[in-house]
Amino acid sequence: MVLDKRVADYIHDNQSAFVKDIIRLASQPSVSARKEGIAECASIVKSMVEEIGGKARLLELPGAAPLVYGEVKSSKSDKTVLFYNHYDVQPEVPLELWKSPPFKPEVRDGRLYGRGVSDDKGELISRLKLIESYIKTNGEPPCNVKFCFEGEEEVGSTNLEAYVSKNPDLFKSDAVIWAYGKMDSEGMPVVGLGVKGMIYLELTVRSLSQDAHSMYAAALPSAVWRLVKLLHLIKDPNERILIPGWYDKVKDLEEDELKLLEEQPSEAQELLSTYGAKEFAGGMSLAQAKKSLVERPTANIAGIWAGYTGTGSKTVLPAEAHCKMDFRLVPDQDPDELFAKFVSYLKANGYGDVEIVKETMEPAARTSYKSELAQAAIKGAKEVFRKDPVIEISSAGTGPLYIFTRRYGVAGLDIGISPIDAALHSPNENIRLDYLEKGMLWLGQTVENFLGV
Repeated sequence: MVLDKRVADYIHDNQSAFVKDIIRLASQPSVSARKEGIAECASIVKSMVEEIGGKARLLELPGAAPLVYGEVKSSKSDKTVLFYNHYDVQPEVPLELWKSPPFKPEVRDGRLYGRGVSDDKGELISRLKLIESYIKTNGEPPCNVKFCFEGEEEVGSTNLEAYVSKNPDLFKSDAVIWAYGKMDSEGMPVVGLGVKGMIYLELTVRSLSQDAHSMYAAALPSAVWRLVKLLHLIKDPNERILIPGWYDKVKDLEEDELKLLEEQPSEAQELLSTYGAKEFAGGMSLAQAKKSLVERPTANIAGIWAGYTGTGSKTVLPAEAHCKMDFRLVPDQDPDELFAKFVSYLKANGYGDVEIVKETMEPAARTSYKSELAQAAIKGAKEVFRKDPVIEISSAGTGPLYIFTRRYGVAGLDIGISPIDAALHSPNENIRLDYLEKGMLWLGQTVENFLGV
């Protein structure tokens, strides 16, 4: 039997009510990039923690989105599990690609569509309602529970470390269940054991005090061409970053990790067909792409703009050119150290005058698949789904997991309820309703396995 039968039955019997709560929360816009609806959404989340029987409060810092902190005590165990989630969402644009309004969630064909229903409001509700299920049936959860629900994850969790540093005792725990979890394209549960780090920058190259007529391109310098030449210095055709010292602290996977990676399915298998690519970057093989997603740093151009991009023609020599870049990092790489190497590299190549704005600086974090928490999740997946889970050594994405795992020396992982085709950050974001129940049972079974129940 998965969990206490009363808990499992409560989860089963209340699925429609849980979906209504996801709809309630996702109906409130909370776009951190625009600072839209953040305070209102934080208030709703705080109320939801209190509604399940927990204690909640809003932590605040000047200029920061409120952090919702909640807790539920238990007499059954001295251990504490912390659930981290975020209530902010990505911008909903482009609106014309949505089949239904992004902030009016709609059920269609067994899925719930709306901005944030997966990332991360649906996951957040699944955690809250799991604990509600214990309280309603057993009077208390199987261990102490803490909730950390922030409102700035989609803009780099700018103030999360400050919140934790100011209130270190509040966030102490024995394990962290991270924000997100997924089922792969075959419906297999995925145990996510880590995230890459990231440096996110904006570069501005200026060559003139104002735009000029392009007839003067015969004599005046081009900011755009200068930016193109700069970018050409960062990465070679084989995807290797050319900045000296960038790989000094990059470690290859251990032999047992490599064996595990080889045995596991990977999202790399779906990438070419999903995104219409003819081949992997740099001509990599599938095996190399699987490894790269886990263990290799990246240098990505996220956006680039300059001059005239409207309809028709405008003969202009732009005065400046702009570029946003994200560098994904792996364990042991230090963002501050690498940023300094990047700045030095630009100076050494004649680009010391380029304006660089740091937007995000996050180290990577990774939990061993051998840890008690990982093994509890793997065992829980087998018990709930009756099949072996996919063990994802590290996500190719980024999140501030390091704030908890490094400070408190605890394990953290991702498990949850979302399908791999949830259209995160895209129009028509969704969750499959049939995954909600099983995902919640998996969460509960993982916690109980970790506690040795």
